[in-house]
Amino acid sequence: MRSNTASEQQQEALHTSRRQFLQLAGGIAGAGLLISSCKKVTPASTIFVGSGDRALLNYLLIVAEVQTNFYTQAAHTEYYGCTAMELEFLKDLRDEHLAHKEWLKAILTTGAIPDIVTDLSAVTFADRNSTLNHAIVFEDIATGAYNGALQYFSDTSYISALSKIASVEGRHAAYVRDVLTPNSFGDSTVISTSGLDQALTPKTVMTLLAPYIQTTFDASQLPA
Repeated sequence: MRSNTASEQQQEALHTSRRQFLQLAGGIAGAGLLISSCKKVTPASTIFVGSGDRALLNYLLIVAEVQTNFYTQAAHTEYYGCTAMELEFLKDLRDEHLAHKEWLKAILTTGAIPDIVTDLSAVTFADRNSTLNHAIVFEDIATGAYNGALQYFSDTSYISALSKIASVEGRHAAYVRDVLTPNSFGDSTVISTSGLDQALTPKTVMTLLAPYIQTTFDASQLPA
């Protein structure tokens, strides 16, 4: 039997740590989740995200839904050379972002926006580098989105849970970087000189996500 190389042992250790970190929401299964990037859907007319805390929660719901759809597609059409370990971590990330999405919808109840239509045509899902580099982009955007939104909430009861999600997104970003390039973790593009993750404004995040979304939004009541 062939012994594991140092690189394989490192990847196994990263995977073990990742599995210990993930706390997946009970009862959520990704197998039946709609792969929206493959479905021919006509985008709805402009959707108003709301105002105040509702707008902020719907904005974070948009972020979570883009991530959910991305990882659902990535896990469904695994890239060439995808190992069993890498496929498992893609499924883990799919389930975790689905949990974030469903949690936000549960808080918003009838105030939640309808499911959005994503456009993931820029991603070559058969290619490892394209998939993982886009995963890094989405994780970095999400980390910055949560960090940047927290200051605007009127109801401070949301802050604790949303701060935890921000921390999770930061760990996602670091983990995907290490899968793509071992020991890379993070760099000055997303971490400040004080060692903190970036905080992005809602306007910046919506601009960054626009190429991946077909649905149009009225986000005029979001903080700039």
